[in-house]
Amino acid sequence: MLHKSVFGVVLLALIALNISMTAVAIARYPAFFQQYLALMYVLELAGMLFVYAAGAVYIARASGALWSTVRKNATVFAFVTAALELINLGIENASPAAASNPILSIGSMLIVFMLWGIAAVWTIRSGNSIRAGILTAVVSAGFCMLIAVAAGFAVELFVLPPAPALISTWAEFKRSGWTDAHAFGLANTLDSGFTHLLFAPIVALIFGGAGSLLSRCMPPKKSLNQSTF
Repeated sequence: MLHKSVFGVVLLALIALNISMTAVAIARYPAFFQQYLALMYVLELAGMLFVYAAGAVYIARASGALWSTVRKNATVFAFVTAALELINLGIENASPAAASNPILSIGSMLIVFMLWGIAAVWTIRSGNSIRAGILTAVVSAGFCMLIAVAAGFAVELFVLPPAPALISTWAEFKRSGWTDAHAFGLANTLDSGFTHLLFAPIVALIFGGAGSLLSRCMPPKKSLNQSTF
């Protein structure tokens, strides 16, 4: 499992990657800033990534059995849920018709949310505190979203960016008052990244809290020395 120093380096590398892709995408299209409130989309994302960086440093430097368990379990569930997010991203780009199916999109989200809740239960059932369980859920969600947002930025900003002709048909673009479809597509991607980074830990807090309450209603795990008779 990731050593705490490696854990921090990986998180900071993901943050740096997201910042770099944002900077390159904007530098390639300086007309972006000619649109109304365009700077806001950059600042809100930058602020959120700064918060994540501060959290990453704190979590990586924290010592003790509690934080060791949180980092270990959060890493496992972060990679599992990030894999699901990447699969969903691939479906969205390979088959837009399938992605528009609400059962698929809502179902995939619920599975990810439930796994964050299971991360809390897993930690608590291993003999740790409710606090450790909830922290595991929140950290795994944040770690997951740094991976998912980086993948989303790579696709939406560089590999398969939506065509301006398509963006111009979006209802959101027509309501925005913006006149540059390319700039709106860029802003939409940045805003999506900000939203995912903002709400993932909040959702994990809710599902982790629910999982923690559920774990208290479950019978205690039997130790290896406990008789089954």
